[in-house]
Amino acid sequence: MQVLELTIGGKGFVLPTAWVEEVVAAVRTRELPNAPVWIRGVFDHRGRLIPLLDLHLLVDEDAARMLIGSRIIIVDVKAPPTIAAPAIDSEEPAVPRRTIGLLVERIQEVLEVESAGENDFSGIAIESRPYLREILQSKDRTLQMIDPDLILRAEHQEILFGTDPG
Repeated sequence: MQVLELTIGGKGFVLPTAWVEEVVAAVRTRELPNAPVWIRGVFDHRGRLIPLLDLHLLVDEDAARMLIGSRIIIVDVKAPPTIAAPAIDSEEPAVPRRTIGLLVERIQEVLEVESAGENDFSGIAIESRPYLREILQSKDRTLQMIDPDLILRAEHQEILFGTDPG
């Protein structure tokens, strides 16, 4: 599996490239009054306003600094299951997708990793951070997988997009 390797708080993390729409230089955002601290604001990307989340805060580190090398990873994620709407002419509910930006100070490189190898650690499920998944061994480093589809919860969805998933 192809992943972006990130360094956050001196620790290695990886984000599957399958979710990544693109990576852009960090830009100024419009702050949102009374938003949780991990929401940095919204930014204009090709005529669309996209919410920007601080990935450093989401993995329980200090807030990301705006550096020359800071980047926004634009990802397409599933909306939480509680707001999924039924699909037309289908028994399975449609899964709405949302575009969000993830602010990081540094992207190391693009890697190929094996998911859930025999030497990897499945991790400890943390209810407050379900998007932090297994810990992988890659060359001489350990890297924790981030599952973008688990970043947004129903309460985050409501804060960022309101209650209507469409």
